[in-house]
Amino acid sequence: MPLSERDALLVELMLQAEVFCAQIEALGKKKLPLSEMHALQLKISQCRGALTQLQAKFDNDELTIDDASVCADFRTLVMSLLWVHFVSRQIIDFKLFRKLVQIESGFTYLLIGRKNLGSGNLGA
Repeated sequence: MPLSERDALLVELMLQAEVFCAQIEALGKKKLPLSEMHALQLKISQCRGALTQLQAKFDNDELTIDDASVCADFRTLVMSLLWVHFVSRQIIDFKLFRKLVQIESGFTYLLIGRKNLGSGNLGA
């Protein structure tokens, strides 16, 4: 089944998240002391775990922004990326920070355009 434009954006954001993690990890190995690198690798591992969950959904043709579990997994990914940024704040540059902002804002954009799968009322 071909991906919709919105779901294709979700896949692109997943790719950008992996690139972000790889770039931060490479910088951390060069510039961080071992104790801080361990903390950074833990947070990166959490990101990659969320990416693995999303990749499995993609492989099974279940990756769509209209799926609540996909949204939950992606939100976990975004929160983990924010923690990666926090742990690596002394080595991150503007370009990497901008990539993080683009991932988060892209996800927010997709959430705003998400179909309301409920009754149409927030109070109902």
